[in-house]
Amino acid sequence: MKRPNESELLYVEIPEELDAAILRGVQNGKRIMNHKKYVQRTVAGAAAVFAIFVGSINASPALAANLEDVAVLGSLVRVFRWNTPEAEGGQTDVTAKAAVSFQSGADSEQLTLTFDAANAAAYKASLAHFPETVTLTLPSTQEVGVLEEVNQARENSRFIKSVYVLGRADGASQVQIEFDVTADVAVEEYKDPGSIVVRLKEGEFVGQNVYSLRTLSMDQDALTKMQKDFPDARILRDDGEGWLLEVGQYDSEQAAQDALKAQSAPDSLIVETRFGNNVPAHYESMEAFQDAKLETEYSQLLNQSMTIDPILDFLDKHMAQASDSVKDTLLRGLTGFIRDDASKYDLDALNRYYQMAGQDIHQALAA
Repeated sequence: MKRPNESELLYVEIPEELDAAILRGVQNGKRIMNHKKYVQRTVAGAAAVFAIFVGSINASPALAANLEDVAVLGSLVRVFRWNTPEAEGGQTDVTAKAAVSFQSGADSEQLTLTFDAANAAAYKASLAHFPETVTLTLPSTQEVGVLEEVNQARENSRFIKSVYVLGRADGASQVQIEFDVTADVAVEEYKDPGSIVVRLKEGEFVGQNVYSLRTLSMDQDALTKMQKDFPDARILRDDGEGWLLEVGQYDSEQAAQDALKAQSAPDSLIVETRFGNNVPAHYESMEAFQDAKLETEYSQLLNQSMTIDPILDFLDKHMAQASDSVKDTLLRGLTGFIRDDASKYDLDALNRYYQMAGQDIHQALAA
């Protein structure tokens, strides 16, 4: 028997012929069993088979490779393995409306996208990290409604930070789920009625820096227009409730800078450093981004410096051109550095930095 490779095991599709096989089995059973006992045993057996089936698909590659020979009960069409990066399915000829609902269990949670049709409309589910998101792109879905229980998920869910519905520039609908913490994700497709289930359980946190090639922050109207320039970019919310597009994510700043230079419109993008599942920062302008980058660099310098000389070199390089708010930040850092042993420094010489911002070193130390 041919051994399936990893790509063949990303999902399992349930054949249509199973429905007919199940019906034949039921009819045969009716002829040879008492109806009441049959119903009791079949219901219990169906539940057991279904539970074993869903659990075993991801645990046993051998079972996944031979599922076409297994009789499975229920309306499950296909199930994707945990944390499959991209899952595609549904019927391209189905044009439908859909509603999103939320359910929570003891060890897991799920979001269900239910269509007003027998089959799920075409979809593509994309799993991305740092921060964790699942994006459902629905090219033929006319409308998506978010039920009230989903709006409450932010308060009740262990994993979900937000769920939002967007219209893409190409006409497709998009449902995006953003997580507060790391979650393992599995996608399942059902029929009668058509639905997509996104299952969530606790995942393992990965702490690392990532270098995000992204746009500045914007409102939703500007976001829709910007999508025409970056149709494959990931949509994210920032910590100021703005929107942005993430064009790419890299393991090193050099790789991200190289990717930035290769863009046809590099002036519209920035490289942001983030750690773990941290939410992107809100930058409305390139000046705001440069200010924040300068402040971060200065903070790291203050923490690392054993003497004042590197700090003064930094101030000589950046103080005169800095914005008023950044000047204030730089001076507060300098004040904190010298405050505990101010007598050993030439305060009158240092006061020239304070005078650039209309301040006085003696007043700053006394505050």
